[in-house]
Amino acid sequence: MATTQLADVYNPAAFARRTTIKQVELNAFLASGVAIADPVITEKLSGGASQIDIPRLQGVTIKEPNYSNDNPADTSTPGKVSTKVQKARSASRNESWSAMDLSRELTDKDPVGAITETVGGFWATDDEKRLIQSCLGILADNVANDSSDMVKNVASDAVGAVTDAERISGNVVIDAAQTLGDHKTKLASIAIHSIQHSRLQKLGLIVNNFDPQTGTLAYQTYLGYRVIVDDSLPVTVGTNRITYTAILFAAGAIGYGTGKVQTPSETERIANAGNGGGQTVIHSRVNTCYHPYGFAFGSASVAGQSPTYGELANAANWDRVVARKQVPIAFIQIND
Repeated sequence: MATTQLADVYNPAAFARRTTIKQVELNAFLASGVAIADPVITEKLSGGASQIDIPRLQGVTIKEPNYSNDNPADTSTPGKVSTKVQKARSASRNESWSAMDLSRELTDKDPVGAITETVGGFWATDDEKRLIQSCLGILADNVANDSSDMVKNVASDAVGAVTDAERISGNVVIDAAQTLGDHKTKLASIAIHSIQHSRLQKLGLIVNNFDPQTGTLAYQTYLGYRVIVDDSLPVTVGTNRITYTAILFAAGAIGYGTGKVQTPSETERIANAGNGGGQTVIHSRVNTCYHPYGFAFGSASVAGQSPTYGELANAANWDRVVARKQVPIAFIQIND
């Protein structure tokens, strides 16, 4: 039986295209509509920028209007709409895999599809982690600088059993949504750790929604919110208890863009590897940006060209530049 070699199936353009498609398809935040493609971010990244200014109009001030009269000397004073500048930053990353790592995929009926799904899945997971770390950065900034006005926290590190009031529940989620006041109706999705997902399943509170064409599970909801299950959400182990963070999002709360990469992928042959048996390595490179709208990423504490997970989660790098109601995100902190 002939063995498929990476060189037999590798085409740079096709590989890059199919990897990008999988990177998008497998990202739960894109699939749910929480993250949306932002043409401004993509345009600026494609032009070579790594730090991006995103101007955003402020909402008009809601006040009692003027009342018309017949006095020509009585003139009105027009209001104005101001602009706030959000700042975002891209991340150029790369990863490599050897043909030995991909041996199973190379035996697949569609080896290119199998490999690109593996590589695309890796980048989708990385994008999700970067998005979550960015949210943790704005959470830390909110606690430090904005009186926790985006947070409903019922968790504690107390001795003793966790009570129902300290767990995820409809009341807690509703209270978190209320931090947006009358803008809470914009919220559409909830990201939770698998621990909370399992608890809600056991209580029969997760609703399955099936594709009417295929009959397969399309998505799940809780209290009408589309559920995103992601164990990249933080698990903070205290002295006595574990604290989890869940996040409510509106559709389009996160802007997403892709930048130009000179060589998205390439292969490398290492002839003397394996004591002369040879090894093929495939390199993959991406440049993306996920940015929560309403914030400036100031890069006050970024050491390299691209922010790391830890730097994204650092409160020092974030600043909210709009009013609370203009940020359609809310945080929930619970014990389990």
